[in-house]
Amino acid sequence: MVKAQLDVQYNWVFILIAGTVILSFFVGAAVWYKNTQEQKITANIVVNIESILKTAKENPKTAQTTTIPDVSLAFTCSLECSDYGCASDFSGGGISRTTETEIVFALDAIQGTQLITWALEWNLPYKIANFLYVTTDHIRYILVYDESSSSLALAVNSLLAENSYLTKETIKVDEITSLVLTDKNDMHVRVISFIGELPSSAFTDIDDSIDVIIVEGNDEKGTVTFDDGEADYYGMPLLIGALFSANKEFYSCNVQKALLQGKMVSEVYAARTKALYESFGTEKEYCTYYFDETIQDAITGIPEGLEDNTDISSEIETLEEANDYAIIKGCPRLY
Repeated sequence: MVKAQLDVQYNWVFILIAGTVILSFFVGAAVWYKNTQEQKITANIVVNIESILKTAKENPKTAQTTTIPDVSLAFTCSLECSDYGCASDFSGGGISRTTETEIVFALDAIQGTQLITWALEWNLPYKIANFLYVTTDHIRYILVYDESSSSLALAVNSLLAENSYLTKETIKVDEITSLVLTDKNDMHVRVISFIGELPSSAFTDIDDSIDVIIVEGNDEKGTVTFDDGEADYYGMPLLIGALFSANKEFYSCNVQKALLQGKMVSEVYAARTKALYESFGTEKEYCTYYFDETIQDAITGIPEGLEDNTDISSEIETLEEANDYAIIKGCPRLY
C-alpha cells in the first residue's frame, strides 16, 4: 500500500517536472518568436525610412510627411572622416543604416508617428549638394527675435514656412525680460534665439524637454552657438541645418561632409572650365575670357575658403558674373 502511494507521488512529480519543462519550452519559443518578429518589423521600418530619406533628398524644396510606427530613431555623426565621408548612421530598434556620405541634419533622437523630411540645395554658386532635414510632429521650433534681428529671423521664418508640416512659432519681444515660453506638451522644444542668451525666467512655465541655440549673423554667413560650442554657417541651407542639428559636433560633422562634396564638385568644374578654355579656337576666341585662370582659381577657391573659414563672396560674385555674360555671349555655361 505504501509502495503504491509512493509510486503515485513519483508519477505526479514526474508529470509536474515534465509539464514545467514543456511549458518553459513553449514560453521560450513564444518569446523568441515575438522578439524575432519585432526585430523583423523594426528592420523593415528602418529599410523603409532609408528609402524615404533617399527619395526626399532627391526632391529639394519639397517637404513631406510620412506615417510610421512609433519607433524611436537615433542619428549619429562623428568627425571621424575619410576623403569622401564621415562616420554616421541612423538606427531604430538596434537596426542601423549608414549615412557616411549623406548630409542629414536631425536631433540625435526623435520619436513620433509623423516623420517630416525636407531638402534644400546648397549652391555656392554652383550646386554642391542636397541637404536633408529630418524631424517629427512631436518637436516644436520657436524663433525668438527683436526689432534689431528681425531681418534674419524673418528670412529664416520665411524659408521654414515652405515646410508646412513643421510645428513652429515665432515670438517677437520688445524686452528680453518679458519673454515667457508656454508648455504645450511637446516631446522636445528647440528654441532659436536671435537676441542672444535668454533669461532663466523665460522657462519657468515650461516642463517640456528644451534646448536653446543662438544665431548671430545674416542670411549669407554667421555663427550658431550650441550647448557644446560655436560653429559657423555659410548660406541659408547650412543655417537651417544648424536649427535641426542635435549639437555642434553633429552639425560640424555634416558640414565636413558638405565640404568634402564641395571639394570634389569644384575639382570637376575646374577641370571642365580648363578644358573649355583650351578648346576654343579663333571662331569663338572671346569665350576664353569666361574660362581663364581667374575663373578656374575662383572655382577652386570656394572649397578652400570654406575650409579655412575665409570670405568667399568675391569668388562667388566672379563666377556669377562670368556665367551670366557667358550665356549672353552664346558661350557654354560655367555651371
